[in-house]
Amino acid sequence: MERGSKFYGYAIPVASEEEAQLFLAQLKKEHSKARHFCTGLRLFPDATLERFSDDGEPSGSAGRPILGQLIRHNLTNVFMVVVRYFGGTKLGISGLIEAYKNCATLTLFSATTIVRHVYAKVRLKLPYESFPQLINYCKQHEIPVLEESFDSRASILLGFKTSTYLTELLQALREHTSLDFTTIEAYATSLGWEIESEPGAIII
Repeated sequence: MERGSKFYGYAIPVASEEEAQLFLAQLKKEHSKARHFCTGLRLFPDATLERFSDDGEPSGSAGRPILGQLIRHNLTNVFMVVVRYFGGTKLGISGLIEAYKNCATLTLFSATTIVRHVYAKVRLKLPYESFPQLINYCKQHEIPVLEESFDSRASILLGFKTSTYLTELLQALREHTSLDFTTIEAYATSLGWEIESEPGAIII
């Protein structure tokens, strides 16, 4: 509470703007007498989409402080809503910024953070005889298998944590093949495999 106004904070994991809007509509039904529903949203593994809304509050006094807390805590795929019931006393720009910031901070402190990892995608095309051994290796070392396909050669799409992508991929190739090269290109040439990074990333 701040000088009679009540602030309710909500933070939920979302994968799209559509999910965020559905949750906002639900909150508006639950808090039908509230005056403002101010929001902050960050999406995608690298947080390339950021949105905020002041929902009738003075520009920059509500949504930006909410989004700022998501950035400060290095969170993505999260939608935060601060619902305000007006208490009759105006807080002024600085008072609103502080109130929305504090509510967002307290909401995140009381929430449970879901930790997931961002994975780069790597496609390997290889002879069929090498495929079973590689699949077993991935299972043993908990390397996510994102896709499998079969044509003239076997094709497998793997995920490697972006923070250690090159190191993990080289280690996987080294252990799988018992060869010791320093580059991915050297492994591809020696094995006759195609090893290519694919654009985009995935959260698991």
